[in-house]
Amino acid sequence: MKLLIGITCLLVAGMLHAQPPRLTLTPNGFDAVTVEIPETSNEKLISLTKNWAIEYNRTQEGSDASNVSESGITITAYKRNAFNYGNRGENFYHKIKYDIRFEFNRTSYKVSFNVTEIYLDDVLLEYKLPDYFTSEGKLKEGYNTLDETLEDTVNDIVNSHYDFIMNYR
Repeated sequence: MKLLIGITCLLVAGMLHAQPPRLTLTPNGFDAVTVEIPETSNEKLISLTKNWAIEYNRTQEGSDASNVSESGITITAYKRNAFNYGNRGENFYHKIKYDIRFEFNRTSYKVSFNVTEIYLDDVLLEYKLPDYFTSEGKLKEGYNTLDETLEDTVNDIVNSHYDFIMNYR
């Protein structure tokens, strides 16, 4: 009985220690975050990440894996309706192309998310993320829900990966 209680305490402590990533939008994009995970080989984490990318993006426009090394991988993909905002009574829904870089270290990984292209109705816009912000770092007028909706989308993506890695266990 004592052994069962001890094992339960260790499992609960491990789950509380491993928290899913949370990225926050800044005028220059998203800052990288480091996430702790149970010990897993880098090779297995890269393989899981490739499988996650295929599964997660099967209803989108697919994904590409690049810059694969012994400790990292970059996934490039598209996300429809990644963010939206209302301006003068009209809602605008944007698709993004993004790079997500994972750097693995057996018990943790660093995730970096970069929006590389923004589309409206499948037309590439010249706007980049910094163009939606003022020089003071505030959202420009008319883009009031952009940060919330984009953060939600990005965190859905990175948390999907985190859950995929954690459910492997």
